[in-house]
Amino acid sequence: MLGYYIEMKNIPYNKKIVIGVLAVFAGLSLLLSNYYNEKKFEVFDEMNELYYNELVHLDEDVEELESDVIIDEPVVEVTTTKRGNVVDIPQTEPRTTKKRAVDYNKYYVGYVSIPKINLRKGFTEINNRYNTVSRNVQVIKPSTYPDANKGNFILAAHSGTSSVSFFKDLYKLKLNDEVIITYKDKEYKYIIKNIYTDTKDGNVTIKRNKDKTTLTLITCTKNDNKTQTIYIAERI
Repeated sequence: MLGYYIEMKNIPYNKKIVIGVLAVFAGLSLLLSNYYNEKKFEVFDEMNELYYNELVHLDEDVEELESDVIIDEPVVEVTTTKRGNVVDIPQTEPRTTKKRAVDYNKYYVGYVSIPKINLRKGFTEINNRYNTVSRNVQVIKPSTYPDANKGNFILAAHSGTSSVSFFKDLYKLKLNDEVIITYKDKEYKYIIKNIYTDTKDGNVTIKRNKDKTTLTLITCTKNDNKTQTIYIAERI
C-alpha cells in the first residue's frame, strides 16, 4: 500500500482523475457484462421451456404398428412449435445456466430409469416451474401419467455432453430393452416396442397402439438436424 501511495503521489492531479474515471468505468463494464450474461442465460432457459411446453402437434396412430423400425444412431433434442411457427434450437450443445443451485429432488414426483444405460433421473409434475429440458427430463403435454390405463406418458430431454444431456445414451437402446418409471412410489415397467425417426417439421407423430399403456421418449437424432428419434415402450 505504501509503495502504491508513493507512486500515486508522484502522478499529477489531473491524471489521477483520469485514472479514477477509467477504474470506475472498468468496474461498471464488468458489472454490466455479468448482468448481460445472466439475462442471456435466463432467456435461453425461457425459450427452452416454450420450445418443449408447447411441443409439436402430437399425432397418434390409432392402428397397430405394422412393423418395428430401429434407427441405430445417437440422439439429441426435439423440434416444437409455438403458435404454429417452428421454433428450432440450433444443433449445438445445450448450455447450462450459472444460477443458484436448486435441489430438484424435493420437486420430483417420479423417476425414469433405464438399467441398460445406467440412467436414473427424476421428473416433476407437468406444471412445475422446473419441468423444463434445461433442468430436468421434461414431461410433455398432453401426457397422462403411468397410472392411467391406456394412457401415454411422454418425456423429452437433451442429448450430447452437457450436464443436462440426460438422454445422451438413448441411441444404445434396442427393441425389448426395459424402461422403468417410478411414479408416486409405485414402479411401472415398460418394454421398448418401436424405435423410429420423424422429420423435424414442427410435428411429432406418435405411433402407438392405443389399446396399450405406453411410454414415449423423444429426443433429436445426433448428426442429423432434420430428424428426431422416438422410442415407444409398452407397459408390462
